[in-house]
Amino acid sequence: MVLVLLFMLMHIHLNAFRRKRLYLFCIQTLMNNNISGAILRARRLLGFLFFLAIGMSNPVLAGISDNEIRVGLLVDMNSIYAHITGRGSVVAAEMAIEDAGGKINGKPIRLMHEDHANSIEKVSAIARDWLFEKGVDVIADVASSPLALAVQEINRPRGAVVFYNGVMNSDITGTKCAPTGIHWMYDGYAYNNMIGGELTRSGVKTWYFVTVDNAFGLNVEKSLAALVRSNGGMVLGSVRHPLGSKDFFSELRQASESGAQVIVLVNAGQDLIQSVRQSFDLLRVSKGQTMLAAVATALNDVHVIKPQLAQGMRLTHSFYWNMDAESRAWSKRFFERTGAMPSDLQAGVYSSLTHYFKAVQALDSDSGLAVVKKMREIPIRDPIVRNASLREDGRMVHDLFLLKVKAPDEMAVPWDYLEILRTVPGGKVFRPLAEGGCPLVTEGRSAK
Repeated sequence: MVLVLLFMLMHIHLNAFRRKRLYLFCIQTLMNNNISGAILRARRLLGFLFFLAIGMSNPVLAGISDNEIRVGLLVDMNSIYAHITGRGSVVAAEMAIEDAGGKINGKPIRLMHEDHANSIEKVSAIARDWLFEKGVDVIADVASSPLALAVQEINRPRGAVVFYNGVMNSDITGTKCAPTGIHWMYDGYAYNNMIGGELTRSGVKTWYFVTVDNAFGLNVEKSLAALVRSNGGMVLGSVRHPLGSKDFFSELRQASESGAQVIVLVNAGQDLIQSVRQSFDLLRVSKGQTMLAAVATALNDVHVIKPQLAQGMRLTHSFYWNMDAESRAWSKRFFERTGAMPSDLQAGVYSSLTHYFKAVQALDSDSGLAVVKKMREIPIRDPIVRNASLREDGRMVHDLFLLKVKAPDEMAVPWDYLEILRTVPGGKVFRPLAEGGCPLVTEGRSAK
């Protein structure tokens, strides 16, 4: 009887976050009691009704939980991804909050951030604390695919909005999709499609892979090889290297001696940086007879490599700071705070939060499901993304760019490392909605 009274009163007296915690408490109490027969069945039915209420209660009426909007950043601050996320992602979030006026409908926006240290155990502990104890309403990035998938599952019963800006794994919007999980920038399927499809169709027909010997490398190589072949290209071979190698020259020489038109580097971070640097010692690469292409890069990688060693390399990004006047103006503000131009991952933090704040303001609510619904209705327009829309599987579709690293004498201004060779509408390169296997997508619906 006490639980029934709680169920009747909670919608009246509690905000959305504390209401859900009370639901969970009531359900746990029901399941832990030692009872039998009809009483057990009745209590289980009541437990089901609690869950049903969570899903069917009108989230728009919930208002701003705890009278503030709580934003969390789970980023790499000191390890292999720090130069493409880290402090720059925190600055991007601060800029989004400032541009929103620091508050929404009179309710302050509070930012917190933690270093996930590329540890599933650590990121899981922080996510549980933030989501179920501290009432974080939105998480704006979880760089690294394994960590992102862990946070997706932790957040599933909580229903906060989580943006993924530094994640290649397309399962986030496929079989592992969630109602409030949003894949905003990086995307392995689309990036592979740009490198494998666009280059092959442009006349690059013979390929060789230098691949890191782990799940990421093997999966991407398999996907890329299939794309190359389906577009009329030929894979001449592949060679693997262990994660964290220091010497790549023998693998690179083997790839060069194959005579392939392009050597694809299927690695990332320090492996990518070292392999690009060492590839310049190959005459075919340094003379431009063999092209380099990379599947997982950021602007900051080119800065660390030094453009004279990476010149001619093909890559794909979701954003480039020098692509137009609007992007340049925003990036200049970012540079004044960080001393570096933004990566597309960092820019994505600003873009995703900016759109989130617009939806919260329009609703006067930070309830996850309602906010995501509103984000699909509001046009996505900011200095970062172009021609964008948010699908029901959580994938934000937008223009992608095929780029080339410039030679030093082609750079008009500092950090102007890249030339946009081609702009491709997202609808042509992102995985079709109907093919992802997301349970949220109505069966048989045509792709958007």
